[in-house]
Amino acid sequence: MLVALVMGTIFAGVSEAPAAAATLYYKVGTHVSKDTVFASPSNLHCFAPAGHGATMCVRYDKRVIYVRSDAKNGYFKLGQVSAAGRIYLCQNNYKNSSGQNTWVACQWNWPKPSGRCYVPRTGHGQADWYELSFGGPLKCY
Repeated sequence: MLVALVMGTIFAGVSEAPAAAATLYYKVGTHVSKDTVFASPSNLHCFAPAGHGATMCVRYDKRVIYVRSDAKNGYFKLGQVSAAGRIYLCQNNYKNSSGQNTWVACQWNWPKPSGRCYVPRTGHGQADWYELSFGGPLKCY
């Protein structure tokens, strides 16, 4: 009886209409120098929570995400910003000792109206999985 109740609950949950999904914009970053990343620090907003081996910075005025590999642990690193049903995800594939402290950049043409707010996240992963951090401080511009 308990198994039937649990199975019924699972199937009922599966058959419900899913919530509206966000649109994902994904890129593998291209290598950039540290000087490029920090060329205009007043427009740069960075986020580096513990446990993911990544630092991500965003230049909202240029619509660029920078991702640095902070750990030589064999995982690719991620930087993400999300807002209004859109997710922009940048991947840094420099995952071993030769790539530690290596920056990559991904650029998009995301909407730029005033008052738009974004939530940053970092992450890490491998070919068949990835994990993101909690959301960082909301940034509106």
